[in-house]
Amino acid sequence: MSSGPPIRRRPTGPVRPGQQPQVNVIGRSIRRFDGKGKVTGETPFGGDLAGPEAYTALVIRSPHPHCEIEDVELAAARAIPGVVAIFTGDDIGGTNRHGLIRRDQEVFSRRARFMGDCLGLIVAATPKIAQRALEAVKVSYKELPIVATMDDALAEGSYPLHETGNVLSTELIRRGDADSALAESDVVVNTETRTQCVDHAFLDREAGMAYMEDGVVTIYASGQWIHEERRLVALALGLPQERVRIIQPATGGAFGGREDISIQIYLGLAALKLDHPVRIEYTREESMIARHKRHPIRIEYTLGATREGVLTAAKVRILSDEGAYASTGPAVLRKAVSHCTGPYRVPNIHADGVAVFTNNNPTGAMRGFGACQLAIAYESAIVELSRVLKIDVVELKRINLLDDGEGVTTDQKIPVVGVRDCMEAALRRIGWDKRSYETPAPHLRRGYGVSTICFGVGYGDGFPDASRARVRMADDGVVEVFTGGVDFGQGLHSLAAQIAAKELGVDPLAVRVVASDTHRTPESGSSSATRQTVFTGNAVRLAASEVAGQLLDVAAAYTGLHWDDLELRGNAIAAKHDIAGHEDRTVVLPLRQAVRLGRERGYALDVESCFKPRTVAKQKGTGKSPRAFITYMFASHVAEVLVDIETGEVKVARIVAAHDVGKAINPQQVEGQIEGGVVQGLGMALMEEVVSEGGFMKNASFTDYIIPTIVDTPTIEALVIERDDPEGPYGARGVGEPGLIGTPPAILGAIADAIGTQVHETPANAERVWKAIKRSERAGDGASA
Repeated sequence: MSSGPPIRRRPTGPVRPGQQPQVNVIGRSIRRFDGKGKVTGETPFGGDLAGPEAYTALVIRSPHPHCEIEDVELAAARAIPGVVAIFTGDDIGGTNRHGLIRRDQEVFSRRARFMGDCLGLIVAATPKIAQRALEAVKVSYKELPIVATMDDALAEGSYPLHETGNVLSTELIRRGDADSALAESDVVVNTETRTQCVDHAFLDREAGMAYMEDGVVTIYASGQWIHEERRLVALALGLPQERVRIIQPATGGAFGGREDISIQIYLGLAALKLDHPVRIEYTREESMIARHKRHPIRIEYTLGATREGVLTAAKVRILSDEGAYASTGPAVLRKAVSHCTGPYRVPNIHADGVAVFTNNNPTGAMRGFGACQLAIAYESAIVELSRVLKIDVVELKRINLLDDGEGVTTDQKIPVVGVRDCMEAALRRIGWDKRSYETPAPHLRRGYGVSTICFGVGYGDGFPDASRARVRMADDGVVEVFTGGVDFGQGLHSLAAQIAAKELGVDPLAVRVVASDTHRTPESGSSSATRQTVFTGNAVRLAASEVAGQLLDVAAAYTGLHWDDLELRGNAIAAKHDIAGHEDRTVVLPLRQAVRLGRERGYALDVESCFKPRTVAKQKGTGKSPRAFITYMFASHVAEVLVDIETGEVKVARIVAAHDVGKAINPQQVEGQIEGGVVQGLGMALMEEVVSEGGFMKNASFTDYIIPTIVDTPTIEALVIERDDPEGPYGARGVGEPGLIGTPPAILGAIADAIGTQVHETPANAERVWKAIKRSERAGDGASA
């Protein structure tokens, strides 16, 4: 096992000569801007904004998962005193449609395709009156056949949920000749992995308010892409975009669950029609029923190898449940197929993916975005191959993990592949070579699992992906950063301040961040796809660098020194130490004075920059791409578990998560992201599951939908590995999603190590683990269950 330290290199990037500020803020854990307000309760969230004069709106939802709406009787509801208005599709001035990739979901449905479909909107003077009116609404409908499962969707004669049928999209990868390579392989293993439907379970339910101001519909609501939300609201309501303003309030979590629009159109419609403030706040049950979920995916995996353990080929079939509407489904399937062999060297690949509609909750973006389901599948196949070959799983990984410059699934060559560094660091920290299998009781078994994963950053596949940011010097000398990027807890705005502070030589806590307001901030793309650090971070750096250059030009003209002899530091422009007459690095010009002089001399000191890297769409027929994603993130997790073989209960004792982050701009935030992802991954591995029967969601509450609590949380150690990425600011990569992706396969591998057989369906709850143990005992050979 390698004992060398993680590789660290000097940050790279387009830094203008003479513009190297001396404030050491990159790689420093600074205090979060929003931390104090959140922990003291002073920060208002979406449900805290509306005053007592605001009307309350409630959504009328479908009584059945698949039906034609024949009539919605509203007379009794309208007659209730205090009911202000009830809106239906007839009141929509625009398209009455929305959707991220396809505009296939109606704002007010005439044909419901899942339980969360909206039929109308009640607006009343108070919440109690609105609830009375909702209970008075009578819906007449004609039931339509339920398409409950993926097999139902593909069955001959299946009822079509959309005009195009029940297949939303297909994807493929073809590299080499997988069939021939498998036929010639010494060993071939087959696995089938089934992953479950998962809810985002963020604590901050959908809530917000809207009002009219100077003819503009102003909406306070939480999403993940404010400028796209503005486009969708304007389209639905038939308004020009400049008449819609979206402002993001403080938001408690998203994890992909706010990428699809939720309450924004309803709020905008009511405020526009009534010219009065309106509020909406979902109940927990409504939030869970109405919101899209993580895709349940079934993966059939065939993996071939030589008897020495060298991988020869993979054949993969992926079937994804999209639920009722497209959402981000085609992109999720594309990412799943593009990651089907993970960080392994597999010369021959044959992969097919199919996404189908059902009458279940729509499924869309969630942390991991298809790559997490495939990580479970390819790591399960690696564990099975290890068992058959009788080669330790770590040694098998060492034989097959990618090295610098080698190609991932799409054949994109990755210049910096940190997966080996991550795995070796995690193994050292867990004490792999000295691991103990002793347990405190005879009915307990201890096990260890190792995952190695990768994740493509950004939208990828040639899809336009850009972030804009604006940096200006205020007259008081304060640095202002304007970004449309949404911060829902991940610390984006603090990171933007650190980058601007680095370029302009100021304290990051003194930077003023103006964020997430479509009328004031440039478009920074969505806060998703692990993209904001790289995309918006680069945009901020470019803008701040240009402002810094202007300030240095001002100071050079004022002092007579060359700008290359000056630097920004400590809220001033100073001479470098090696300039004659300035050996003490005397301050030449305070920043505030430089700003005043600059404005007098015609410098704007106000720059908007765009970071828009190019990716390449996958080739038709092969799925290959020389640059499917701007960069890749690599990680390795090691899990230690205790399994009760009498009950099947699993207790995770410890997880070490090592991530190659390129450069940790704010190490504490990076570690927090990894730790949060680990806890969510634990929930997916062991307990979380949306239960649907015939299209009806059966566990839409935190009483029945179980998520991890502090009692379930193991010891988590986040290891930050730093190998500079050529694309990111100061070498940084994003860390949003890999913390979750690496956790389920590590836990499942540890369970297999403990009980001698695999569980191929998630969550691996006590019942499934117990059944796997019993099947293995009956088989008597430790085969996968």
